[in-house]
Amino acid sequence: MKLAATAAIVLLACAASAAPETPKLDLTQFFSGHSHADNVLKIAFHDPAKLIVDSVGGKGDRGDFVLVDTVHEGDKPVRTRKWVMQPAGPNHFTGSLSDAVGPVDIVVSGDGATIRYEMKGGLKVVQQMQLQPDGRTLSNHVDARKFGLKFACVDGMIRKLD
Repeated sequence: MKLAATAAIVLLACAASAAPETPKLDLTQFFSGHSHADNVLKIAFHDPAKLIVDSVGGKGDRGDFVLVDTVHEGDKPVRTRKWVMQPAGPNHFTGSLSDAVGPVDIVVSGDGATIRYEMKGGLKVVQQMQLQPDGRTLSNHVDARKFGLKFACVDGMIRKLD
């Protein structure tokens, strides 16, 4: 009986140690090269719209990380936006976004990242991305609030293409 119990404990310990670890998100590695996002944009009192973003990222001239997005938002004309990010410590980046009125703050934690910035008109944006088990896909959720009320949200997936 003691031998069976000992064997069971050893097997459980081996199974627990063999369990796959949650992948860690390396934000600059994920966005280096090409990526594609399929999202749905929901704005208060409007019909949902497709939000497709094709991105190209890599090292900038000054050692920063630059990401250029081509944004297809519903029936609106295609537009381009640019992110420029610098490391600000372990798992922390700061930078700018052409759509933002102030600095962008990015915190990476394990398999996820949270991005915060403000847009024109006082819209406060919080974007949360989480790396999926395949290591090549991020779930993407964005909330845009004004006066504490949700004005818009985005939900979708971002795929690494390279």
